[in-house]
Amino acid sequence: MTENTEGNRNADTREPLASDFIIPVLASGLAIYYIVTTNDLVWEARAAGLFVGVPLLVMCGFVIARTIYRIVKGEGSFSGGDLFANTPFNWQRLGLIVILAAFVWKIERTGTTLGLFLVLVASMWMLGVRSIKQLLLIAGTTCMVVYVLLMYLVGSRLPRGPVEWLIAWAFGLEA
Repeated sequence: MTENTEGNRNADTREPLASDFIIPVLASGLAIYYIVTTNDLVWEARAAGLFVGVPLLVMCGFVIARTIYRIVKGEGSFSGGDLFANTPFNWQRLGLIVILAAFVWKIERTGTTLGLFLVLVASMWMLGVRSIKQLLLIAGTTCMVVYVLLMYLVGSRLPRGPVEWLIAWAFGLEA
């Protein structure tokens, strides 16, 4: 038996390129959002937004144009391929998106340290890490570094929650 059926000869063999638009479109949206929202801030923030945002928009434009060119040229199609297929990898991807969306949605209540700890543990569990020691060590170390560097030393305005309040109370760091 041969596998040269009519369906196989007419199958689209072009590379599916629709998913190649996801990251440049999201990055462009983020750059535009940052440029627009820093408009009312001090000149340093506006300059940083332009210094990072404009080159990012240019690079994203090149990637989008190159992808469109490849589709028009016939090297690829505007298909998502297996991007939306029912595969374990895609379910993991969806789970990670849900975990990160919940993190962003609840960060004001959980605070940066606790929220980051929970999102790291949940994400690593979703990706197959089952060692409690690894989960706690990696998430705990990451959260301590973020707290010490960004919240304590730099004094950034990341959301404060119960962990930050407990540290401040225990060590008398804030009034």
